Amino acid sequence: MFKLILSLILAVAVANSTELKSEKVLVTFEVHKTPSNKSIKGQFEEVKFTPARENTKSFREFFLGASFMINSKSAVIQSKEKEQESEVMTFFFDNMNITSIGARIVAIKPDPVVKSKAKTGKFSVDIYLNGVVRNIPMDYKIASQELTAKGVMDVSAFNSKLIFELVNQELLRQKKERVSPNVNIGFSTKIKSALVYAKKP
Repeated sequence: MFKLILSLILAVAVANSTELKSEKVLVTFEVHKTPSNKSIKGQFEEVKFTPARENTKSFREFFLGASFMINSKSAVIQSKEKEQESEVMTFFFDNMNITSIGARIVAIKPDPVVKSKAKTGKFSVDIYLNGVVRNIPMDYKIASQELTAKGVMDVSAFNSKLIFELVNQELLRQKKERVSPNVNIGFSTKIKSALVYAKKP
């Protein structure tokens, strides 16, 4: 299944100013088997990230409205049985007749800034899949010039409940465990920036 997104903003008492430039974005996913709760981890190798605005010193201007386009066929499984797991994923996407997953950051809510601590907060992200748009919250953290974000999406909510059931039927046919529709998604990227925190005047 899948994974995706990113950003940061001005805090109530703090303004963030930076020469901002993001590098390659890594989008990951983690699917859980039932009832063992073992996980299938993977990542998408083809991700196009488009910032909301280039050449800006503002996190909000750079990330709020930024979008991601993910090639669903570029998913790579990182497990001992990756060949069989990849076949199941291919079965899922082929039956949904989709090749891409879209995402857009629509809101940013930073936590209060604590000096010398990682910057944290929440992103509100719209995910586009199978002709359906669903919004999910993602917790983000910025530390050592790296931005990471994590969230959970219900795959069956994207007009894919029947297809998801077919996937689990296929897994049962192969005498494997079923998988949960709740998939952990995340993304990370290095940010070339020097953060400057200006106190509220």
